[in-house]
This record gives sequence, C-alpha cells and structure tokens, in this order.
Amino acid sequence: MDADINTLYESTFYRIMDFKCRCVDCRTSKPEYNEAFCISFVRKGNFLFNIFRRTLDSYTGCVLITKPGCERTVTHAHSVPDECTIFEFKHPFYQELLLQYGKTTFFADHDLHSTLYKTTPETEFLHFYIARLVLTRTGSKLQIDNLVLEMMHKILGTVTDYTPDHRIHARLKQQHLTTIELAKQYITEHYTDDIALQDLATHCLVSPFHFSRIFKTFTQTSPHQFLLTIRLKNAELLLKETALPVADIAFTSGFNSIEHFTTAFRQKYKCPPASYRSQLLSTS
Repeated sequence: MDADINTLYESTFYRIMDFKCRCVDCRTSKPEYNEAFCISFVRKGNFLFNIFRRTLDSYTGCVLITKPGCERTVTHAHSVPDECTIFEFKHPFYQELLLQYGKTTFFADHDLHSTLYKTTPETEFLHFYIARLVLTRTGSKLQIDNLVLEMMHKILGTVTDYTPDHRIHARLKQQHLTTIELAKQYITEHYTDDIALQDLATHCLVSPFHFSRIFKTFTQTSPHQFLLTIRLKNAELLLKETALPVADIAFTSGFNSIEHFTTAFRQKYKCPPASYRSQLLSTS
C-alpha cells in the first residue's frame, strides 16, 4: 500500500504508529499479511477492510481491531486519504491478552479475524491525550503505558461483533465525514474553551441545525454531551496523575464553576471529585 508509516513511540510491549495513506482513488490494495495484534483509530478518510469473507466499513469514530496471522486487502472509499493511529502490541503481550480476554466472542471465534469498535467520547479523548503526550514528549513512560492499557481495556472489555450502522450510508459519508472529523478535532483541541454550537457549525461550514443532527448520527451523542464527557475524562486523569487542587482541575478542564463540575462529576463517577481522589490514594 502506498502510505507513510512512522513510529511515534515504542514501549516494551507495544508501539504507536502514525499511518497516512497517499492513495486518492477508490482502488483495492494488494493482499497484505498482518503479523501483530493491532488497535487502530481511524482519524480521517473511509476505507473497506476486507478480510476472510468480511468487509469492515472504517471511518472516523471506528476503531479497527485485528488479530495477527491473517491476510487482508483495503479498498479506499473516499477521496480523502486515510489516516490512522495504530497501536501495535508485541507477541508476548498478545499472549497475556488472550489469557484475560480469550473467552470473549471475538477472541474465541477463530473465524473472526478483525472487528470494529465504535468509539465513545472517553476512548476518543484517551486516543487524543496519548497522542498529545507522545508528540509533545511531555508524558513519562509509566504515564503513557497506563493510558494505553486503560484505552485497551475500555475497548476490549466492551467489544462485540460488528454490526454496520445503516444510517451512515455512502452518500452521508461522502458529504459529511470531513464535517465530523473537523468537529471532533476542534472539540478535543478546544475543550477548555467556552464552545458554542455556532462555533462548531461555522468551523465545519454547515448550519447549526444540520450540524447537530449529523453529529449525533455519527457519534450517538449530542455535541454538548461529547464535550462534557471529554472535560470529565480530562478531570479524572488530572485527579489520578497530579496533586492539583480540585478547583484548579475544574477550571483547567473547561468548567466555569466548581458547583457545575462537582455535580457533573458525581453524576458520572458516582462520587464527588475529592472522594474519587481519596479512593484512588487509599487503593494505591
């Protein structure tokens, strides 16, 4: 396949790669062999991942999970070149994964070589957060390893057999994949700002009404809930990783009041932020 693949970070049990395809026409690649277990976040574009009589329609909001030891081809279905972040896990660690997840349907069925996972705002933010730490070289090895493990557990702990979302048809993807890619990038890069619906719609060059409808179709959540979940996930990570006061965490995560932050955090994590941190400290 005609692509640029660069290793961004390498640990003892995985490596993170940036994949950017250079293909712009809708053609199918030559057969390729997958040698490692991979979890790949699709950032841009749309491609069909063809493997063992199955075709997985992959675009933003999808995570492609592939077992080692299988042959596949890729068909490009969009004029925008594909971009992915690939987490490739080394063989000894894959054997450990099988001990934990080997009885799940995906790993137990030898005819399932690959599947797709639909992202949540949390897994989207974990991907963004890990990439930011790696690209800016601001994360420690332990911090990045822990985040990769958390991301992996959230995905593999809930993965089910892939079912296509027929609401997201070819015409909608052709017209609005770029809209959703721009929107999610804007939210993850500006979640500390006071973002208005008009800001997002203007950035994506669509009307606010159409933007809200399209965004919910692709992400299964409203723009407000997507933003709120990302802010809460950032706050949770800061509670785990820093000694910052709760008030500082609230404001640096984009909340405009302590009360709003505490209420939203309690609703999601079933306890206030200070108690959440105390529980972490008592179990560490």
